[in-house]
Amino acid sequence: MLSMLDRNRVKNFALKVIAVPVDPNDNDKYEEAMARAKCIILDGVKDHVVPHIAEKETTFELWEALKKLYQHTSMQRRMLLENQMRSCQMKKGQLIDTFLGGLNEIRDQLTVIGATPDQELMVRTTLNVVSED
Repeated sequence: MLSMLDRNRVKNFALKVIAVPVDPNDNDKYEEAMARAKCIILDGVKDHVVPHIAEKETTFELWEALKKLYQHTSMQRRMLLENQMRSCQMKKGQLIDTFLGGLNEIRDQLTVIGATPDQELMVRTTLNVVSED
């Protein structure tokens, strides 16, 4: 994501607080760059993350919220995600694609915090939910 911000020349908006310009001419450029940076970040995150960051006012605040969310590597977070994976069950009438999407989302969250998802557990969980319907 930082490379996209850099390519659009708005990376500094995510890495530090940029003061609002006093000159109205510069203010328009500032607002445009801030909006572009926010869009890049919001477009680059999964839907379940958006509520955690959407109400932040500056790109810097968005980036800091993302860092806190994804750099949280505590054992408690890892255990919670692994427990969610173990207890994942397919709901009646749910499509297998939807179920697998949720399972993959948990796997992705584990990967983000630096944990290696247990492939064997994912396979067992998937096989256990196949209904006889």
